[in-house]
Amino acid sequence: MAHERNVFEGIERIEARIRRLDEAAAYVQVWDRTDRKNEQNLGRFDLTPSEALPYLDDPWDIPQEEVEVEEEDSFDFEDEYGEPDEEDEPPPVQPASAFGKPTFEQITEAACRWLRELAANNTVGEQWARYRVRVYGPKGMKVLHTGTFVVKNEDSELQCPPPSQQLAVIPTPTFEQAETMGATKGLNALGDYYAQWGRIVLGSVGQLQGVNNQMLGRLHRQLSESRGQVDKLVGSILENRFRELEMTEERQADERADGARHALAREALSQLGDAAKAFLTAKGVNPEMADVLGVLGSSPDLMAALNDPDVQVLMQDPANLGGLAQMLKAAGEQARAAREAMSQPTEPGPQPTAG
Repeated sequence: MAHERNVFEGIERIEARIRRLDEAAAYVQVWDRTDRKNEQNLGRFDLTPSEALPYLDDPWDIPQEEVEVEEEDSFDFEDEYGEPDEEDEPPPVQPASAFGKPTFEQITEAACRWLRELAANNTVGEQWARYRVRVYGPKGMKVLHTGTFVVKNEDSELQCPPPSQQLAVIPTPTFEQAETMGATKGLNALGDYYAQWGRIVLGSVGQLQGVNNQMLGRLHRQLSESRGQVDKLVGSILENRFRELEMTEERQADERADGARHALAREALSQLGDAAKAFLTAKGVNPEMADVLGVLGSSPDLMAALNDPDVQVLMQDPANLGGLAQMLKAAGEQARAAREAMSQPTEPGPQPTAG
């Protein structure tokens, strides 16, 4: 069999871990990692009785060592590509399904056998191969174990044909070939120069476009900021105008209120004067005397002098009242003469005659 010449490196540790699995494990999956940049999914082995039956054709009560001895005695491994002899052919083995449901230990053993068989079949014709193995829980929600192993195929050198031994031959140079090679080098150099020139032009255009984009972006930001400043300025002007209108309206309202108060005060004073005149008329006072009393009442000093007890005692004497009347009359005449003197224009004096 071909897989007997395969050398497994690192698979024993993975098999030991698979045999220690419990029923929390769901399946085993294998990838070909010979090319690390391109992994290939090779297969999946579900840890179920139906998946394990093809790899457990031996009765459960027969130990593994005895089964392997019987297999070695039953088959002829000396012939590499031949079929087993008819006289050494083993008797038919009863399928595993006839011995009841397999245990989980037997399922994990079947998984180990499946793993070796899959790796050996995928290494045929190759010198070596690397495989990755992962054990997943139900629905692949958790990775229970992972590992890698290498399989080397010892038959790969026998299957490859030996390399042919050919002597190196120096070609005969010709002028046409030299001319063609020279022209080719010139065209290649010219093409390289054109490519360099194109890269320079494209790079320059790209740099100019980048500078243009930066300038446009900066102008856009400045325009946005200036527009915001203009909006703030317009808002400030409108707010100032609104405040000026409010102040003007308040000032006009205060002026109207002051005018109304003055008008009310004048009207009240006029009504009070009329009421005083009516009161004095009712008391038998002449209306002309009412005006005189109003004038006398407007002077606090005169009213204080008239209310002085000594002055009142003097005014009770009729002779003193007559003297006071004469004094007042003389003072009035003097005041009238002074007004008339001030109102008359001054006459010019005599002009001196020329000698």
